[in-house]
Amino acid sequence: MLTIAGTPLEQTSWNNMLVMEAKTRDVYQDFEGTFSDNKQSLPNGIKTIVNLAASKHSHVVGLLLNLDGEGVVGREEQIGKEKDQELKELIVFSNDVSQAVNTQRYGIDAHDKKAYKILEKVNPQLSLWHKEIEGKYTREGLLERYSSNLLVAPTSQVKRWNENIFIKGVTFAAQPAYDSTNATYEANFNTAALAGAGGQWDVTFLNALIHFTTVINSIEELDNGRYVVTVPSRQSMFLKDPGAANSIAGLFKDSHIFEAGNNAYKYYLGSYGPLDLYEDPRAPVVNLTAGDMVAQYKGAGKDDDRYTLGTGTDYDVSFVHGKGSYMKAVHDALHFEEEIQNYRKVVGVGAFAGYGINRTVFDDVGSETDTSEINQNSIAVFAETSLAAV
Repeated sequence: MLTIAGTPLEQTSWNNMLVMEAKTRDVYQDFEGTFSDNKQSLPNGIKTIVNLAASKHSHVVGLLLNLDGEGVVGREEQIGKEKDQELKELIVFSNDVSQAVNTQRYGIDAHDKKAYKILEKVNPQLSLWHKEIEGKYTREGLLERYSSNLLVAPTSQVKRWNENIFIKGVTFAAQPAYDSTNATYEANFNTAALAGAGGQWDVTFLNALIHFTTVINSIEELDNGRYVVTVPSRQSMFLKDPGAANSIAGLFKDSHIFEAGNNAYKYYLGSYGPLDLYEDPRAPVVNLTAGDMVAQYKGAGKDDDRYTLGTGTDYDVSFVHGKGSYMKAVHDALHFEEEIQNYRKVVGVGAFAGYGINRTVFDDVGSETDTSEINQNSIAVFAETSLAAV
């Protein structure tokens, strides 16, 4: 039965205009492309769509590594010193995801709701739910390799933290060493976090992030030579503050005050070096307590546990996106179905889709090691939350 939580619907106390609840802004609605085997290259976007063939719920993407070594020079013979071509693979997965709503098509309850046209809003509600869930899945995949719907059967994948973690306030040499065992990686993170101090994003940090992105990790840039960087809202407040001397707005407040002021009301915060910065109101939060890391996300509707983690240290998490930083494997497009009961009086409307969000990580499939993984497409950026009162 369709009900509204809280106050019962009464025609005598409501007008006939029903307002939809506001949706949290989500920057992950653009920047995508479709992968094709005959192109053998990532499209120019941070999100890659992989359409799965019939009967498949996974797909293998190959990576041909560049040649290395000194080569042969002078009178030295080339014979016997040839290089073998080396390949790595990425397997992307897909799984079902759905949501449904019960409605009543006739009878006294349906009559009471008719004035508000509630039934007509079911499909938009379901569509919005899927958009918000995909936003959560996207951040899960970028931070923990797979969206949560891929952790259950039949795909049954295991979460792994991003291979490239950059902690604000920690020196390059002290950044956590990657380990495919989450417990070991978390211990390395805890050691690194104890070696530095947190704080808010500023231009000094952006300079360090550029070096970490372009030199240390060689993240693959978009075709325009740039990177898309999401900035948690709690960190973007400082970057947008014209009164802060080390913020983006502060640097340009004399010559670009109009631009800085207008950017404060958009996703786009500005560009710095090769980084294009976009505010992310749905940025994940990771809590570190006694060496254990727990990630929390903004889900659909009011589902949001990011700021209720309790003890320990909270980190705002953002991402540097290179080309094809994550892949969406799709086996079933979003579609609507009905479940009919009680002589069509009760009709359930459901929205069904089949996809999975996978971080772009190439590996020696079947013989993986801690050093065999290649992630040249994304970085997870951690900044300890330490906002002063406003």
